Amino acid sequence: MTHPWKILPLLLLAMVLLPFHSIPEPGPDDTNKQIVAALTAGNAVALSDYFNAMVDLGISGNEDTYSKTQATQILKDFFTKNPVKSVKITRQGSSTDGSQFSIGEMQAGSGTFRIYYLLKKISGKFLIQQLQIQKAN
Repeated sequence: MTHPWKILPLLLLAMVLLPFHSIPEPGPDDTNKQIVAALTAGNAVALSDYFNAMVDLGISGNEDTYSKTQATQILKDFFTKNPVKSVKITRQGSSTDGSQFSIGEMQAGSGTFRIYYLLKKISGKFLIQQLQIQKAN
C-alpha cells in the first residue's frame, strides 16, 4: 500500500495546475452565431459586445471609423428605422492572417440589405473590425 505522504506531492501539483487549465475561448463559429442572433433581433447593444474598440462601419453609403459607443448608437438608429425581419449568411471565409468574414442578406424595414462583417482575433477573442450594411439593388 502506498503511504499517503508519497501521493501528497502529486495532489499538490494537481491543485496548482488545475486552475491553469482554462476554458477555451469562443471560436469564430460561436461568435458568428451570436452576431447573427443580435442582427436578427435588431439588437445593437448585443451586437456591440463583439465590436472592437474602433469599428469601420458603413451603412447605406455612409462609411467611417467609429468608437464602439458611436457605432452602437448609429446601429440603434438604423434598427429603429429598419426593423429586422430576417438575416441569412450566404458565405463565410478566412484570410491568411486569421481574419474571418461573413456575407449575407438582411430583410429589414421595406427592403433588402447586403451585410458584410470582418472578425479579427484580438486578445484571444474574435471581434468585429468592420461592418457593412448596404441597400441591395
